[in-house]
Amino acid sequence: MHDADVRPPLVRLVQATYPEARVLPELGLEYGLVRVDLAALSPTRLHGYEVKADADTLRRLPAQAHCYSAVLDRCTLVAGARHLARGQDLVPSWWGLVLARSGADGVTLEDVRPATDNPSPSPGATLQLLWRAELLALLEEAGEARGLRSAGKAWLVARLLEVLPGDVLRSRVREAVCVRSAWRADANT
Repeated sequence: MHDADVRPPLVRLVQATYPEARVLPELGLEYGLVRVDLAALSPTRLHGYEVKADADTLRRLPAQAHCYSAVLDRCTLVAGARHLARGQDLVPSWWGLVLARSGADGVTLEDVRPATDNPSPSPGATLQLLWRAELLALLEEAGEARGLRSAGKAWLVARLLEVLPGDVLRSRVREAVCVRSAWRADANT
């Protein structure tokens, strides 16, 4: 069983679970260096799904779990039987677990452990989902953009962290990514 075998039933499951959400494959984190296999983006939750089919390895999972856990509200590991037990040891206990099984009718997904809310997301890491123009717009709305209109993204993030509480920032990021029309960060920095 390969990643490509798991994705179609996973997309259907995520769309059924989050009918109001934008479902996006390959959501880039850490400046695009890490990609969430599938993300459900809604104004109330960012839920990421990492697929580790039997043909995959778990080599990158610890780093992926670290990056995802900084940004996302919920995360779920979708793994084949070959990787589920070991994968469970490599992700935080609040991550959900889904077993992917290959059968005569294709891949089926079995919920093993539901995802719960991330106990310690990072507002600074979450702000990295926004493009520079979106960060500046948040500062302008807060009346804090003076002297920063030509500043780089790092300065804008730092200022937002000073002037708005973390829960407000995370909420604003969710709102912004849900209404965004174009998605690839390399096209809109």
